[in-house]
Amino acid sequence: MDKSDGSLHAQHAQIERELDAVVAAGRAGRWPDYRRHFATLCEGLAQHMAFEEEAVFPLLEQRATAPVKVLREQHAQLRRHLEMLGAAAPEQDPAGCLAELDDLLALLDAHHAAEMALDPQYATRPTPRLVLENPPAMDLRGLQPPEPIVRIFQALERGAVPLRVILPHEPMPLYSLLRERGYSYAGSPRPDGGFEVLIERA
Repeated sequence: MDKSDGSLHAQHAQIERELDAVVAAGRAGRWPDYRRHFATLCEGLAQHMAFEEEAVFPLLEQRATAPVKVLREQHAQLRRHLEMLGAAAPEQDPAGCLAELDDLLALLDAHHAAEMALDPQYATRPTPRLVLENPPAMDLRGLQPPEPIVRIFQALERGAVPLRVILPHEPMPLYSLLRERGYSYAGSPRPDGGFEVLIERA
């Protein structure tokens, strides 16, 4: 994600750009990109909401308890949307996931508007930067079997989840091994001829 200027407004802009990237990947059927951007979106919202709940809302509650209660309820709604999207299988129901993302965007817009109405200085409040860099994909092309699978499971054992890997072709034998060990996966061909797989915990 882009670097933040250290304000809540900049955090909102980062989150909205990441949500746009999730939607674009979903519309194009690029499921590894969809899952990668969705994971980043979840992390961004988690950091953002935690900062608001710990540092911003307590100050606002000193003069406006009821409106802040609404903001906290909206946070709970945002978490429920993310949980639903995280449990969904976007490849099987892309239209449903895109509709849920539209609802998430509408809720975010309403939440941000409510925050600005409550505190006109809200947007310029200083904040820590969101730390949302995606780890690079492991490029395993050029390795002889079984080295790619060995390296994938070594990375998973180190806790590198989600894990993005690039292979020379679709790794059909890998899929059953991942399922046996409690991992889910989504893959798609790359423009350069390789095949990219995103591995997550099931």
